[in-house]
Amino acid sequence: MTLTSWLADRDLLERVGGQMKLAQLVDRTVSAVNIDQYAALVIDKYVRRKLITAGHEVIQLGYETATELETVLDRAEQIIFNLTQTRPQQGLIPIADTLIQTFADIESHNQGTALPGIECGFYDLDAMTGGFQRSDLVIVAGRPSMGKCCAYDTTILLADGSLSTIQEIYQSQNCQLLTLGSNWQFQLAQPSAFVDDGIKPVFRVTTKLGRFVETTLTHPYLTLKGWRPLSELKPGQKIAVPRQLGVFGTETLPEYQVKLLAYFLEEEFSNADSDAHQKAIPDIIFRLDKPSIALLINRLFATDGWATLLSSGQSQLGYCSVSETLARQVQHLLLRFGIIASLRKKSVKYQQSYRLAWQLNITDSQSIQKFISEIGIWGKEEALTKIKNALAGKRYQTNRDLIPQEIWEYLAILKQDEPWSVLARRAGILGSSNLHAGKRGLSRQRLATLAVALDDISLQQLANSEVYWDEIVSIEYVGEKQVYDLTIPETHNFVANDICVHNTSFALNIANSIAEGQGLPVAIFSLEMSKEQLVQRLLSSEARIESNRLRSGRLSQLEWEPLSHALGTLSQLPIFIDDTANITVGQMRSQARRLQAEQGTMLGLILIDYLQLMEGGGDNRVQELSKITRQLKGLARELSVPIIALSQLSRGVEARTNKRPMMSDLRESGSIEQDADLVIMLYRDEYYNPDTPDRGIAEAIITKHRNGPTGIVKLLFDSEYTQFRNLAKPNYH
Repeated sequence: MTLTSWLADRDLLERVGGQMKLAQLVDRTVSAVNIDQYAALVIDKYVRRKLITAGHEVIQLGYETATELETVLDRAEQIIFNLTQTRPQQGLIPIADTLIQTFADIESHNQGTALPGIECGFYDLDAMTGGFQRSDLVIVAGRPSMGKCCAYDTTILLADGSLSTIQEIYQSQNCQLLTLGSNWQFQLAQPSAFVDDGIKPVFRVTTKLGRFVETTLTHPYLTLKGWRPLSELKPGQKIAVPRQLGVFGTETLPEYQVKLLAYFLEEEFSNADSDAHQKAIPDIIFRLDKPSIALLINRLFATDGWATLLSSGQSQLGYCSVSETLARQVQHLLLRFGIIASLRKKSVKYQQSYRLAWQLNITDSQSIQKFISEIGIWGKEEALTKIKNALAGKRYQTNRDLIPQEIWEYLAILKQDEPWSVLARRAGILGSSNLHAGKRGLSRQRLATLAVALDDISLQQLANSEVYWDEIVSIEYVGEKQVYDLTIPETHNFVANDICVHNTSFALNIANSIAEGQGLPVAIFSLEMSKEQLVQRLLSSEARIESNRLRSGRLSQLEWEPLSHALGTLSQLPIFIDDTANITVGQMRSQARRLQAEQGTMLGLILIDYLQLMEGGGDNRVQELSKITRQLKGLARELSVPIIALSQLSRGVEARTNKRPMMSDLRESGSIEQDADLVIMLYRDEYYNPDTPDRGIAEAIITKHRNGPTGIVKLLFDSEYTQFRNLAKPNYH
C-alpha cells in the first residue's frame, strides 16, 4: 500500500508493472520491517486532510466581517499553528494514560534527575516552588520606584524655561525636562511615568555651593564611580550638579518693565524688616529670552552686587539679599549662562546694625569672564574692565571646576605600566611633578590633554562635560514628606533643585538564568523599557560592570575583556525581545507561536514588563485587566510555557504600619490573584526603615502558590550591577 501510493502520486505505478507487479513482490517477501514507513504515510495523509479542513475554516473566517480583524487573524493563525504541534490537540483522555506519564515524572523527580518545573536560577526559590511549572501564570509585583523619590516641593527646570515643582509635574502628567546623557551632556527628555510614592522619611543633602535637595535615603546620586544611593554617601564626597543649564524661554517683556522689576527687587535690602524676606522673581521671568534675563541680573547686581579686584590680583563678583528665595533664584539664573556661584548665609553690616543675609560669590575665573561678556553690571563697567584685564594677564587663575580625585584611579589603569613622567611628556605637560597624580582634583583642561594622549573618548567627554562636581557638606533628616518620582526613558535621571538625581531586575535575572542554564528560548515583551535598555542591564549583570559606566562608555582597559566575554555569552543565548508599546495578548500569542515554530522546541519562559501597560478592552480598567490575565493564563496553557507578568502594587501599602505587601495590594487587581498560579511580592525593608540591619537584602514574598507552600525567600540585591543574587548561595547560577 505504501509503495503503491507513492508511485501513484508520481505517475510511476504503471511504468513499474502496476499493482500486479507489486503483489508478486509482496508474495516473495514476508516482513514487517517497513511498518514505520507505512505509519508515516498514514500520518502524512491524516495531516494533509487536517490541512484541507483548516483551509476551509480559515476561508470561512475571512467571510465573518462582523468579527474584529485582529480576532479573525488570531483564530486563523491558531488553526494553522495547531497542525504543527508535535502533540496535537486531544479530547477526553483515559486516566490510565495520564497515570503512566505522571508516575514517570514522580520517578525522575525522586531520583533527583529533574525538578518538577523549570529552574529559575534562585536556589531557595527553586527549593520552595519546585521550579516554574509549564502552563503557570506567575505574577511578580512590587511598588513602582521603591522609594527612589524627591520631596513634593523639589523644583525642576522645564523646556520652556519655567520652574515647576515635582508635585505640579505629577498633577499635569506632561512635561519636558533636562536629563544627563551618556556623553555627559544635558538633553531634553519626556518622562514615561509619573509616580506618587506616598509619604516617606526625607533627608536634605546640602552642597558646598549652597544648593540642596530633599530625597529618600535610597535615592541615587551621581559620583565619579557611578550612581550611589544616599545611604552610601557622606559629607566630603563629590556629587554631580549641572555646570550649565542652557535653557531659556522665548517670551519677552519691554526693557523698562524688566528694569522696574529689578528696581523693585533691589529696594528690599533697605527694607529688611518688611516683607522683603519673602520677595521672589515672578514666574514669567524664567520664561523670558536670554537678553531679558541678562538685563535683569545686570540691574540686580548694579545695586546689591559688587565687583572687586584685590591687590593680590584675586577678583570676585558678588550679590547679597535678605531673601533666601531671591538669592537662590539668582543663583539658578546664573547657572543658565554657565556661571558657577556659591551661596552662603552671613551677617552683613547695614548702617549701624548687622542683618542676616544670603550672599552669592563668583570666584571661578571662567565664570567671571562669562559674566563680564554676557551680562555685565550697569554703572560698574570700569571695575569690570580692570578685572577682565587682570584675568587676561594672570597665568594661574582660581579654578573651582575640578574633576574629583578618584579620576586618578581610572588614569592609572589606562596608562598601565607607563611612568607618569612619560605620560606627561606625551601629553605636552612640562614635568611630571605638575601632574600631582592622586593628590588633588584635576582641571578639566588638563584632563582633556591627558585624554588625547591616552586616546580615550570617554575621558574627552568627561573633560568637556556639562557637570560640575560639588562637595556634600551635610546630610540631615527633615522628617516625613509627600514624595514623587519620574521615570525617564534610557537615561533614568533628571535635574532637581539644580542637582542630578536618578530614578525590573528580578524577573530579568530569571529570564537570563533559564536561557543560559536550561538552553530554552525566552520571549521578553517590554512595554516600558526599550530593547537596548534591557540588553544593557543584561550586559552589566553578565560582565560585572557598573551600569552607568557601561552606558557612558567609561571603561578601563581591563574591563574590555569581560565585556567581550559577556557579549559572546549573551549573543549565544536564545533570548528574544519585543519592545512594542501597548501590545495586546493576541499579538503576544502570535509572536510566541512563531518563535516556538522557528526554534523547533517548547519555550522556556514568556516575560511581560509590565501588566498595567497592556491593553485588552473592557467597560473599565478592572474588567480590562481581568480579561488580560485570563487570556495570559490561556496562552500559558496553549503553549505549555510559564508566563511571568510584572505588576505594580497599589499605594495602600504606604498607609499601613506593616509595609510588607499583601494580595489585596495588587494594583487594579480584578482577577489577577484568581488567574495566577504563583504570586511573588518583592519587598525591601530599607526603603521604609533606614535603620534596618537587612541592608541590600530583598524579600520575595510568595503570597499564593497553587502547587505548594507560601513563604519568604531572601535575596541579595546588587544595585551596582542591577542584579539579584541568592543569599545562601550567591554564585548558584
